[in-house]
Amino acid sequence: MQLLSALTLQLNPAKPDVVAFVGGGGKSSALFRLAQEIVTGGQRVIVTTTTHISREQLQSQPTHLLVNGDQLPLEALVRALDEHGSCLVISEVLAHSVRGIVPELVDQIVAQAKGLGIVAVLVEADGSRRLPFKAPAAHEPVLPSSTTLLVPVIGLDAIGAPIDETHVHRVEAVRRILQLTPDDHAMRLTPHMAAQVLVDAQGGAKSLPTGVRLCPLINKAEGVIQLASARLMAQQLTEQGHTCLIGAVGVEQNNPILERWAPLAAVVLAAGKSSRMGRAKQVEIVDGEAMVVRAVRTALQSAVDQVFVVTGAYAETVIATLSPILHEAGNRLCLIHNPDWQTGQASSIRTAAQALSTFQKTAFGAALFMPTDQPFVPTALLQRLIRTWRAGARIVAPLVDGQVRGAPALFDRSLWSEMLTLEGDIGARPLLQKYRSAVVTLAVPAHLLRDIDTPQDLL
Repeated sequence: MQLLSALTLQLNPAKPDVVAFVGGGGKSSALFRLAQEIVTGGQRVIVTTTTHISREQLQSQPTHLLVNGDQLPLEALVRALDEHGSCLVISEVLAHSVRGIVPELVDQIVAQAKGLGIVAVLVEADGSRRLPFKAPAAHEPVLPSSTTLLVPVIGLDAIGAPIDETHVHRVEAVRRILQLTPDDHAMRLTPHMAAQVLVDAQGGAKSLPTGVRLCPLINKAEGVIQLASARLMAQQLTEQGHTCLIGAVGVEQNNPILERWAPLAAVVLAAGKSSRMGRAKQVEIVDGEAMVVRAVRTALQSAVDQVFVVTGAYAETVIATLSPILHEAGNRLCLIHNPDWQTGQASSIRTAAQALSTFQKTAFGAALFMPTDQPFVPTALLQRLIRTWRAGARIVAPLVDGQVRGAPALFDRSLWSEMLTLEGDIGARPLLQKYRSAVVTLAVPAHLLRDIDTPQDLL
């Protein structure tokens, strides 16, 4: 997928994104790649640094503008943007490097963004001396107050390398974060260590302002071994509640981001009246287990971080049936009640979307929605839906005999606000129809999605 879509930028001149890149292992490549994607999409962007970049990087840009003092040359900036769509703003060209601007000038650019027609300002906010991994010095990073997204970068060629000056910039700072002793001088960097530094308050997340998003980029996943290391890091980061990207930015390819990772949720819809069953089908036994328990257990065994169960018509019965697994799952299982269950399944989806969007512990990237009356859905299918979302899909749904099925299905966070407008008893089908060109389908055998709706279905 494109870096632009993976970072989910707003692209609004009235409220431009200010993306600060820090770390090592390809942050300059990521910054300039993102600028290229924005311009290719017909938008305008300003690129700058609050530290230094190399003269080679200056020469790779279509145009640059020197700023003397603290005043922006707006007319020259408009001309550059009109001609190229992007402009590198700097303060001085030195013998081997280029000096950036003070962070207050970035804030001035943001204040003028609407008039300039720019949707983003991209900032390189520290240096790494071309090494793949680092921790910041006392004076780093140099973040503008207008920053909206901080992207710490690591190059996977640092994994397995010694934690020394040859492979790590600011090695003593890294060692302090990892609490290494002098006896650990031969220690090599592991995925666990790298992930720890990447989001530490004295590491990649240093000086992160309140309300600013953090999205680490695990870069240089250019082989099987590197991808395996990246996934170990990503799993650790998502378990801690972070969103992150795995990519090969800098390699010539159309889609530099291989995978996006974020905390995920599953929603088990258990609020219906079960009219055709004539009783609470949620607690009917299939293969020795109540269907609602089977659904919850299947969801818990997938890669989701949190499972929500929406109750309604038979709330007390469903909750009592779930009692053992509630204790077993602990904080990973949450019950939410839909007081409007009589109006149809859409009300349960609205209830879930509201809970997902306002959940205090974690900002989820996507959610699986699954009913209780498909007891033969395997965990492996949920894992396939999740892997497809990680590869860039916004909606993932099963395809049975050439027909798209609405459950189980996975919906990206960007669609939850539209879920709040759903009505009636047709679930999320309107979203599947509206975004049918964006729906990625997975072929699934019909017997895995067999519904249990009537007493005869249990025979």
